[in-house]
Amino acid sequence: MPRARQEPEKWRFTNALMRQALLAIGEVMGEQGLKVVLRQAGLERYVDALPPNDLEQDTPTVEYAALNQAVEEFYGRASKGMLQRIGRASFRYGVEEQATLMGVAGTALKLMPQKTRIKFILTQTAKSLMSVNEDTYIEVQETPEGFVFADFTCGVCCCRNAEQPTCHLYVGSISEAVKWATGHDHEVREIECRAMGAEACRFLVVEN
Repeated sequence: MPRARQEPEKWRFTNALMRQALLAIGEVMGEQGLKVVLRQAGLERYVDALPPNDLEQDTPTVEYAALNQAVEEFYGRASKGMLQRIGRASFRYGVEEQATLMGVAGTALKLMPQKTRIKFILTQTAKSLMSVNEDTYIEVQETPEGFVFADFTCGVCCCRNAEQPTCHLYVGSISEAVKWATGHDHEVREIECRAMGAEACRFLVVEN
């Protein structure tokens, strides 16, 4: 069960993760697109000034959610695909800049079966996120359909309300993580979302 935490409005977000998201948005949308989204989200202070690449929690998590919402509003119906692309790019930046933190540096994944690789990368991702932020709680569960990555403290939809699952960036990040570990794309979909009133944002990784 999730451990005791602060109220979501007080959750803090890791600088390196915010930095990776901003770099990813700049890559996918271009620098001008990034600036537009930052101003739309009320985050002008990040224009031409990325957060430091460290593990301090200097960003309110609600600002990370506002950034995601601004991209969603910018693209409208096309936002799902764009946010997934941003999530994929964000994971790649994470591997490049924080591989040791993620517990994937020098890992001999090729020696593992495919299923073990999926479980490994999901478990390591959960451990790394929880290790740097006491507000974070994630569980990885194995089900008949595949693995479920359950984030009880999802920053993408923090303090938001929605009628449909909204954590498309997270879907992209998990998709890229699984592809990085296995060499293949796997179906990943959000089956429950905190923005819809669920206890956790749950992402199903289907075993091919």
